[in-house]
Amino acid sequence: MAVYRHIHIDYWQDGFVLDLTPEEKYFYIYLMTNSKTSQCGIYELPKRIIETETGYNRETVEKLLKRFEDYGKIIYSEESKEIFIKNWLKHNKVVSPKVKKCVEKELLDIKSIDLINLFLKECHRYGYAIDIKNKNITTMDSVSIPITKVENNFEYGYGEKEKQKEKQKEKEKYRDGEINRGGSDGKYKNESKKFKCTTKYEKEDGVLYKKPSEEQLRKFREELKRI
Repeated sequence: MAVYRHIHIDYWQDGFVLDLTPEEKYFYIYLMTNSKTSQCGIYELPKRIIETETGYNRETVEKLLKRFEDYGKIIYSEESKEIFIKNWLKHNKVVSPKVKKCVEKELLDIKSIDLINLFLKECHRYGYAIDIKNKNITTMDSVSIPITKVENNFEYGYGEKEKQKEKQKEKEKYRDGEINRGGSDGKYKNESKKFKCTTKYEKEDGVLYKKPSEEQLRKFREELKRI
């Protein structure tokens, strides 16, 4: 366990903190920096310890714990006397191998399975891989939470855009084909290529052209007059 905790300078400007009373601000900082805090954000904190370290009586301690549970910031287990700070992982990342190993070791000592499950869900949310297979957890199908990998881009909407682009390309290809064949909107637009006048065989755009006969030129001129 670290001998110090970091408090970001934006703490005092946080929207949630700004609405707290002075007593609540003090208590919230205490929950994040007291002598029992751990790397995983779950730790044993008997109410007697809170009374001793903060100077509050039992009634005030219980009132503040209940209040922060209602705020959705903590979960307190009366049975195991352990507390889980729900947004702990948001500000204390589990990225380095040393931190990950420390967290996995701490989880083995946690008594409340419910708090462990909540912690693992938070890990899954932030994409942290935590393995505690040695812990007897019966309320989860898997205790190893892998970092989510996107096997298929279509799952997140990106693939849908690509599919739309492909469809658009197909439509344009089809439309171009209709025009070249003398379709509805593009009739005779590219007829000149059919009767391209050359004095010899010539390859252009991958097509060989031959000089048309006078009869072909006459028919072509008549067709153009009708347009």
